[in-house]
Amino acid sequence: MSKRAVGDVRPSQVITTFGPGAIVDLQTMSVIVAGIDRWPTDEELVIHEPRLERALRVKRFFPAKPSEGSFLSRRGTVPAYIFPRYQLCPVCRTLSVLGEGYVDYDSKWQEMVCKAPGCKGRGKFRAATLPAPFVVACPSGHIDDFPWREYLHRGPTSCRKRMKLFSVAKTGSVADIMVKCECEKTRSASDAFGERRSEALGQCSRHRPWLGIANRDSAMCAHAAEVRAMQRGATNGWFPVMRSALAVKEAATPIGIALNACNPKQIEKVDSEDRLKTLVAMGMFPSLEAFPIPDVWSAILKQRGQIETDDIDLRWPEWLAFRDPGSASSDKLEFFLELAKIPEGYEEQIAGVVLARKLLEVRALLGFTRIDPVGASTDDGPGAAIAPIYRSRCDWLPAVEVRGEGIFIELNESAVSSWEAKPAVQKRAQAMAEKFAQWEADRNSDPSPFPGARYVLLHSLAHALIRQLSLDCGYSASSVRERIYSSTDAKRRMAGVLLYTASPDSEGSLGGLVDLGSPKRFADLFRAALRSATRCSSDPLCADHKPDVHATINGAACHACILASETSCETFNRFLDRNVLAPTMAEDSIAFFHSSSA
Repeated sequence: MSKRAVGDVRPSQVITTFGPGAIVDLQTMSVIVAGIDRWPTDEELVIHEPRLERALRVKRFFPAKPSEGSFLSRRGTVPAYIFPRYQLCPVCRTLSVLGEGYVDYDSKWQEMVCKAPGCKGRGKFRAATLPAPFVVACPSGHIDDFPWREYLHRGPTSCRKRMKLFSVAKTGSVADIMVKCECEKTRSASDAFGERRSEALGQCSRHRPWLGIANRDSAMCAHAAEVRAMQRGATNGWFPVMRSALAVKEAATPIGIALNACNPKQIEKVDSEDRLKTLVAMGMFPSLEAFPIPDVWSAILKQRGQIETDDIDLRWPEWLAFRDPGSASSDKLEFFLELAKIPEGYEEQIAGVVLARKLLEVRALLGFTRIDPVGASTDDGPGAAIAPIYRSRCDWLPAVEVRGEGIFIELNESAVSSWEAKPAVQKRAQAMAEKFAQWEADRNSDPSPFPGARYVLLHSLAHALIRQLSLDCGYSASSVRERIYSSTDAKRRMAGVLLYTASPDSEGSLGGLVDLGSPKRFADLFRAALRSATRCSSDPLCADHKPDVHATINGAACHACILASETSCETFNRFLDRNVLAPTMAEDSIAFFHSSSA
C-alpha cells in the first residue's frame, strides 16, 4: 500500500478521538490508526511541558504532523492499517477477507474492490466494497475481525467456499442479519450478541492490529472469555486515557512567582549558574535578589525539564497558582489570571473567584481502553490496565496544545469540611463508593479509590455551571471543559473547579466565557445554575434516585439536568448528584448551597 494519503482528520483528533488503536471510517475505506512507533516526528513541532514530562517520564511530546501538498499528491503523515480485513460487496453481498481472492486493493482509486466471479459491479467498474459491519474486542484492548467463517461453521473449519452476508428485513434487529456459505451453512448474527455469545465467539485472539496486522500480545489476556461483538463504529470501541497540565510552570512556588515577574526572553538566555549570579548582581532581575542563586538556578532547570523530581502532582501547583492570581497578572504570559468578585450571598460557601483570561493546556495520550472507560480519573494514573500505543516504549508521547480561557471557583475549606462531616453526607458517599466498587468488580477492573463526597460536590457544581454557561455565553456545552481540584490530604487540601474553553481552534479564546465572570453577570449565572439543580423534568424519579437502591454510581443525575457531554467531563458522567448542590423535592439535608443563599 502506498504512502499517499487515503483520508484526513484534524491533527487534534488524532490525539483525542482517533488515536492509535482507534478505527477510522475514511472516504473510501476503514482503517485502524497505527502505534506511535511508526509515526513521523518533526523537531520543529516538538512540545515541551516540564511538569507533564516529569509525571509521564518522557522527554518531549509531538503533535500529529499535518499533511502538505495537493489532494492528489500529498503523503500521509499518520500511518494506518486496513481494518477490518473482512470486506462486504454491496452488489453481490460477498463477504470475504483479504487474501481469499474475492477482494483486493485498488491503488489508483485507493479503495477496496470486489473480484468475486459473476459480480456485475458498477457497469464497467468493479464494485467498491464496504468494511464488514462487526468486529470483536475485549476489555484488555485487543481487537480482531469478527470470526465470520468459524462463527458460521460453529467452530474451526477447513471450508473456504464463498460466504455472503445479507438481511432478511423482518424485525429490524440484528437477528435479520444472516451469513451464508455456499456449503449451505447459514446462521443469524444475533447469536453473537446474546447471552451465550462467549460460546459463539470463542476466546480472545489477543490481536493488536494497530501495532501490526499480525501482532499478537505475548501475555495472556485477563479477559479471554469476555470477547464481545460490536459494531465497527461503536462509541465504546476506543476510550482515550489522557493526562493534561496547564502551563503554570513553577509559578506556584515563591521563586516561581519571582521568575514570572522577570522578562522570559532574558531568562531563556541564562545558560549557567555563574551567569545568573552575574546578572542578578547587575540588577537585571530585581525580583530574584531575595533568593539564593543555587535555588533560583534549580527552579530554572525544573522549568526547562532538565531536572527530574519525584513530585508528579499536576493539580497542586495549578491550585496554588490560582490562589495567587497576582503571580500571573501579566498578559504576556500564557497563564494570565485576574481576581474576580465572589457572588453576593455566597461569601460563606465560596472563598474566591479567579478569571483565567489566557491559559495553555497540554494534553498527552497515554493509551486507551475498550468496552469501558477507566475506573476513575486521577492524576496519579488510571485505575485499570490500559492498552499500549507502542510496541516498545518511546521517549515521547503524542500530545496537543490547546489555548483557551476560563473561570476558577474555590470553595471555602471550612464550609466544605463541615459539610463532609454530616452523617447524611457520609451515608450518601458510602452508598456511591459501594456501588462504584461493585461496578469495577463486575468488569474485573483493578480497584480505584472512590474520589469522595468532596469530589461529588465539586463535580456536580461543575456540570450545573457548564450547562448554564453554555446557555449564557454562546459556546456549545461540549466546548466547555471541567478541571476538578479535590483533595482531603491534610498537607494539600483542595476544593475548587476550573471551567474553561480549551480548543485547538479560535473558539477557545473569544472572550465570551471570561466575560460571564464579571460581577454583574456571574452572580446571576451562579444563582440560575443552582436554581436549575433544584428541579428536573424527570422529577420525582430523578431526584429520588439512590445509588444503594438503583443500578448506578450517580445519585440524582440524568440527561435532563446535570449530565454533560463526555468531552467535557473528566469521569465520563460518573460521581454526580444534584442533591448535594441544592435542596430537591426528594432530599434537602445534604445540600451544600441552601435555599437561603440560592
